[in-house]
Amino acid sequence: MRMPLYSRLVAPCILFILLIIGGQQGYVAYKGYKKVAKTIADATDAKPAAAGQDASSFSLFSAAESATPAVTDAVAPLNAEVEGIVRSDEPWRSFAVIKTGAQQQSYREGEALAGYDDAWIDEINADGVVVNYRGVSQVLALSKPDYFKGGDTSPPEKPRADTRLAQLNLNDYFVLKPLREQGRLEGYLINPRNTSAVFARSGVEQGDVVVKVNAVDMTQAAQAHSIITSWSKMKTAELVVRRHNRLKNIRLDVLAN
Repeated sequence: MRMPLYSRLVAPCILFILLIIGGQQGYVAYKGYKKVAKTIADATDAKPAAAGQDASSFSLFSAAESATPAVTDAVAPLNAEVEGIVRSDEPWRSFAVIKTGAQQQSYREGEALAGYDDAWIDEINADGVVVNYRGVSQVLALSKPDYFKGGDTSPPEKPRADTRLAQLNLNDYFVLKPLREQGRLEGYLINPRNTSAVFARSGVEQGDVVVKVNAVDMTQAAQAHSIITSWSKMKTAELVVRRHNRLKNIRLDVLAN
């Protein structure tokens, strides 16, 4: 009587325990399956993304290679002619006569070329002038007389004296530089522009201070401005210079000198 009762109680307990163990094993197997499936899915999704990224990188790289380089504008050649050159071993003594348009003027190294923005004389050589124009060096060759260019072998026609003289002005031979002492304008120093003998024959000396030009007071900046702006057009001038604390009257005349 006792054995059947024992069997009826033990058998259900054993089955219940086996059921719990089987359920746990099934849950563990299910979790493992989900983990493996997720890993495979992530790897599959990553491949197209990587392929797309490589294609995009290749496309960007190819576009960069096919880019057309920018083309910079060339600097136009200067419309200027070198009419004459006086060359010296000391650069500050060298000067060149250059014609731009209808204007002819003498230049030293470092001076700006008239009629052009950002153009200045870089170097003066025996056979030409190097001009720096907007950061680019241009060489202006010395013009040769017509009888050196071939063609007509007849002697060149001598230019008329009045034509040459008509182009001369005070600025071709005399340079005015303001002299200030303790902030006050004392006048203008007058110096030679070139090595021509005109300066020596004029009667002025280096170190002379111009205090008047044609009765205009050169110690007053407002009055002196009118003389400075017209200096390159003047052919004659009546000067009063201070030399060794003495005043001296001098007449400048480029036609006479």
